[in-house]
Amino acid sequence: MKKRISMIMVICLLLSLTACGVNSGTNSNTEPSATQSQAETPPSEPAEDPGVSADDSAEGSDPATEPTEEAAKTLVVYFSATGNTKAVAEEISRLTGADLYEIVPADPYTDADLNYNNNDCRANQEMNDTSARPAIGSGVIDVSPYDIVFVGYPIWWGTMPRIINTFLDTYDLSGKTVLPFCTSGSSGITQSVSDFRAAEPGADVRDGLRASGANDSSIENWIADNGISE
Repeated sequence: MKKRISMIMVICLLLSLTACGVNSGTNSNTEPSATQSQAETPPSEPAEDPGVSADDSAEGSDPATEPTEEAAKTLVVYFSATGNTKAVAEEISRLTGADLYEIVPADPYTDADLNYNNNDCRANQEMNDTSARPAIGSGVIDVSPYDIVFVGYPIWWGTMPRIINTFLDTYDLSGKTVLPFCTSGSSGITQSVSDFRAAEPGADVRDGLRASGANDSSIENWIADNGISE
């Protein structure tokens, strides 16, 4: 009896060992090695910068193709009865590279017209009449291309001559930078600038310059102070 029980136990032990061997072999065959796992994993693709496309990187920033700011166009308009204002206007044009336009009266002024000691002279009559608008005889000019406009005149009765009002009534300077200048032996430009601003409310009328002549050193300084160059 004991011998039979012993044999049964030996048989059970052998069966158990056989089963363990089978399971061990199965596991070794089904588990991939580390090398095999790495080989089968596809390589990751390089990260793409979502902010830069291929076209953007190809374009670059070639200075030759970038738009450049167009230089401001400048005009010097002037009325000169005796030649003093003309000389200053030409100097401003030389310093800035501006175009010149002379306001020529349709009826030129004579020496008698400018005899301020005569109350009945033409100049006095015009200045005593705020509605006077002497006709301009010079050709029509297109002011639309110009960004900066200098306007020069002599001082008559503390302000600009009425023919300047004719010009301002004829041409719209709205949106432009306007720089009045005058020639005068003693009178200042302040009143004429005030009258100028009233006549051209849509323009940026800067503080004006009173020049004694074309050699006045303040001309160049005034131009520079207003940020204008050739």
